[in-house]
Amino acid sequence: MSEHPRRHADGRAVRASEGEGPPAEGDPSPARAARGDAEAAAGQAAAAAPLAEEPPAAAGSQEEVESLRRDLEERNDQLLRLAADFENFRRRKAQELADRSRYASEDAARALLPVLDNLRRAIGHSAADGNGQQLLDGLRMVVVQFEQALAAVGVETVETVGARFDPAVHEAIGGEESGDVSEDTVVAELQPGYRLHDRLLRPALVRVARPRRGEDGTPGPEV
Repeated sequence: MSEHPRRHADGRAVRASEGEGPPAEGDPSPARAARGDAEAAAGQAAAAAPLAEEPPAAAGSQEEVESLRRDLEERNDQLLRLAADFENFRRRKAQELADRSRYASEDAARALLPVLDNLRRAIGHSAADGNGQQLLDGLRMVVVQFEQALAAVGVETVETVGARFDPAVHEAIGGEESGDVSEDTVVAELQPGYRLHDRLLRPALVRVARPRRGEDGTPGPEV
């Protein structure tokens, strides 16, 4: 069966060059097919690549996490120690400020004590002379005022006569044996001692009576 040439609408035969058209979309050219094969081969190669490198990366991440955790614990311990040191420092400073306020009048109290001693001596001399009763009364009033002023700032006298001898607050400058005491006892005050709250400003100068010892050197019986 012979093929008849295609013709135009006006009856002219269609030339061979005119019959060639662009390739259909479902019929790729050889170059395009080759490029598609190369891309497919590259995709298969990437898919077939081994995954053996992932475990080392995961192991490295775990080590980093552990290192960060240790660093965090060390920083936390440092902060706790720093907070404890600061709290101790704060307490010490608060105590120092409290003591400074409590004993702020210490120097003033020490400066007043010699004046008070001199006033007492003046009273003693006036009483011995038997004259100047008004002066004597005035000096006694001044002594009372001084004692009140000292008491207002927290100064107290140290107990002496009749008290048990205490070397922490008493300074013995003389002593005697006595059968009337069972322990070392203050029997005379030569100069009063003073304390500021619980701090000793100066000890009291006293005479002390000691228990009389027996012939064998042992203390006598208690009375």
